Amino acid sequence: MTWTTWAAALADAPLAVWLRASPWAYPAAEILHLSGMALLFGAIVVVDLRLAGLGRQLPVTTLLRHALPASMVGFACIVVSGALLFIAHADELITNRAFLIKLVLILLGLLNAAWFHLGPYRRLHGNGAWETQRAPPPMARACAGLSILTWFLVICAGRLIAYV
Repeated sequence: MTWTTWAAALADAPLAVWLRASPWAYPAAEILHLSGMALLFGAIVVVDLRLAGLGRQLPVTTLLRHALPASMVGFACIVVSGALLFIAHADELITNRAFLIKLVLILLGLLNAAWFHLGPYRRLHGNGAWETQRAPPPMARACAGLSILTWFLVICAGRLIAYV
């Protein structure tokens, strides 16, 4: 079975038909998707700006302890709603370049976050040298810049799906 055959079968499934036919289901999924994006991107930007060196009076670990749960809830909303939005139009989206680029960018954003948590952030716990007042190390700043850029491009690719 090819990807296009699988996607066509998915788009013909009862759930997909219902999502397209319901006057409220698809718009509700879109609203959840946009709300999740706002929550995720808002939390990410606040943390990444701190990691870039702004707001040095805020302890990094305290900020992350508060922002990480919000970003995880936002991401969960995006995954659930995004799956519903995909199912409804799987046959069209599976070949949409903007959609495929969006998926690659999401993977890049997740890998960057994992790299940060396994690298620069883990070293912070060892000595606390840049917890407050000091500039984060170059690798933490690079992760922050890549994060903001990547998630911004995810949003842009998502908007372009309708036009490509």
